[in-house]
Amino acid sequence: MSMIDNNTTFIDYLDRLRLLSTSIFSWKNLDKVAGFGAERFLEQSLYDEGRACFVNDPELGKMVLKVNPSDKLNIYQLPVRVQAWSIGYTKQFPFDDVVYIMNNNLQKPTISTIRLIAYRLYETERTIDVNLMAQKTPVLIQGDTKTILTLKQVYEQYSGNTPFIFGNKQFDVSNKLSALKTDAPYIIDKLTQHKKDLMTEALNFLGIDNFFSDKKERLITAEAEGSEALTNFYLNCFYKTRQEACDMINEKFLKDSDIKIELSVNRKEIAKLKDEIDMIIKSEVENG
Repeated sequence: MSMIDNNTTFIDYLDRLRLLSTSIFSWKNLDKVAGFGAERFLEQSLYDEGRACFVNDPELGKMVLKVNPSDKLNIYQLPVRVQAWSIGYTKQFPFDDVVYIMNNNLQKPTISTIRLIAYRLYETERTIDVNLMAQKTPVLIQGDTKTILTLKQVYEQYSGNTPFIFGNKQFDVSNKLSALKTDAPYIIDKLTQHKKDLMTEALNFLGIDNFFSDKKERLITAEAEGSEALTNFYLNCFYKTRQEACDMINEKFLKDSDIKIELSVNRKEIAKLKDEIDMIIKSEVENG
């Protein structure tokens, strides 16, 4: 396994969780008000930076932008002025002239936690690959320094599913090569369950119901309800600050407009997936 494989696995999990993280909320009419791409840009900014802002530029109109505090803080530890920016744009605004949008009350980016979980998923996935290879090649090949290149070629053919390995008469296998069994235990099933547990942790943190609980947990109503309550609390951490910002945008910039921005959770898609998973788990329980 190469460093490229390691990086690809980590980035893959990071991207998967990013897709989930930035698809939970829907900002209806935001693209109509602030231009196509505003909704996507807002969720990406909250995911990466933990905050964003909505402004009404005298020349460019209404926009969603990244934001940084640019002055001292007030008594509530909010900036007096902010630097609103994106590619090709940067401008300072008084805090009261913008709507300051927070990812959560801590203004923490989602990626901070997601990166940790993605790394653990990557470690688990690569360990599965190593354990699988150990079942296929449960040996260490031993030989002298003169035959090391030949030994490498033999092992590469063996691990690469070559059905036949050919050698010439000069390569005396009996004298120059020996193999030591590693007897690596099969732990892929345990690692797979651990991977599901990590994914469950990520989904719970994002406010998505626990899809990967095993069937025993599903049979215990109290535990299921407790898990669902925790998931809803996490979801509310992200929803609350977004809804407050949505209300402020409508009040400050769209009060006299027929178009209002509406925030919602993409529950239909989430519920549909949850029902499908529940049916599978129920079938497993009934079939023992």
